[in-house]
Amino acid sequence: DYFKHCSFESVRWDPIHPAHLAKEGSSGSIGRDADERRELLSGYFSAITAMDSNIGRLIRWLERNDLRDNTLVVFSSDNGMNMGHHGIWGKGNGTYPPNMFDTSVKVPTLMSRPGHIAAGQVVPDLLSHYDLMPTILDYVGLSRRAGYASRPGSSFASLLNGQELRGQRPVVVHDEYGPTRMIRTDSKKYVHRYPDGPNEFFDLFNDPEEKVNQIGNPVFQQSIKSMRSELQTWFER
Repeated sequence: DYFKHCSFESVRWDPIHPAHLAKEGSSGSIGRDADERRELLSGYFSAITAMDSNIGRLIRWLERNDLRDNTLVVFSSDNGMNMGHHGIWGKGNGTYPPNMFDTSVKVPTLMSRPGHIAAGQVVPDLLSHYDLMPTILDYVGLSRRAGYASRPGSSFASLLNGQELRGQRPVVVHDEYGPTRMIRTDSKKYVHRYPDGPNEFFDLFNDPEEKVNQIGNPVFQQSIKSMRSELQTWFER
């Protein structure tokens, strides 16, 4: 049905990325033309539809057994997925060196508990998977016994309880994929590759789709230096 009837208007389709790992020969489909793109997106959309259907089965089981209101349902994923975004068909390792585009590293996270967590609320804060463990332990009242003070994550359980995020936490996300590391704030992203680059800097406020690498722009050199130092300090700790 998707193949025959869906126009996939919501999905970007950029020219193939020059560092794509499957850009030559028969090493894999990468949406070179409209027909191949339609085939790939049909499979992807179908997989999401099947997943959505089976999550519905789980929720209906909770409802039938009177457990829905007493269960915190958490849905997330292990990575983002470029489906033509930035000319990449794949995730961070769809290119070499690995990429750190938002479409590769951002993941959906939905949390639901009727009568306890407000439905339909979108939280703009930058949060990470390493925040999930302290958040869940905090939510169920085990934070004092958790011993996670020296770990990278911090709890955002206050958001689930309808409150503001406690404390003045830095709005940054760190990630690592092979020789590539990244630090992101709400308006800037710095990507560092070992041992000698190429590195990237994106002004997300003016370039949210990460189209222009500003690593050589003198205007941003102080920000780059500061973020590079913070990134290294975080990993050393």
